[in-house]
Amino acid sequence: MILQYFVTASDTGDKIPVEIDKSSSADLAVTKESWQTDWTSEFISDHALEKYTAKTESGEIIALGAYRETESSMFVYIEYIESHPESNPTLTAKRKYLDIGRMMIAFGIQLSIDSGKNGVVTFEAKTDELAKHYIRDFGAIQVFAKQSGGPIMLMIADNAALSLFNTYLS
Repeated sequence: MILQYFVTASDTGDKIPVEIDKSSSADLAVTKESWQTDWTSEFISDHALEKYTAKTESGEIIALGAYRETESSMFVYIEYIESHPESNPTLTAKRKYLDIGRMMIAFGIQLSIDSGKNGVVTFEAKTDELAKHYIRDFGAIQVFAKQSGGPIMLMIADNAALSLFNTYLS
């Protein structure tokens, strides 16, 4: 089984190959200036989080992801994913790359499969709009909301996880 991750260049529609690997300190340090989140901050520096960096073949960092995996859980929890500022829809109107969120969730599904959790991932949607996107486009199901008006907990499992995972299977 070979997974080939990619994103789509918004200007040409070309598929751009991407490698995802454990984040280095240097990878995280580049976020201090222009990224939405400082990935060296206390919030994201929890040692229980596995942090991964997605890079193009030329070494351009296009996304970071933080995943939580515990022995006792039946899923991988996606703590946080973020696109590079040039592709982050909350920071720019015209994104350089598309499909970054899909790719980083698929990577979480890979982590879940690799750790014997059957491809099940959970994560929170920060907004109702995002929750609707994940439900409509990725087949996520709402698990619960921690508090009224707060983030919505979602899960991707079974056929939805398989479908998303198969996007990158070659």
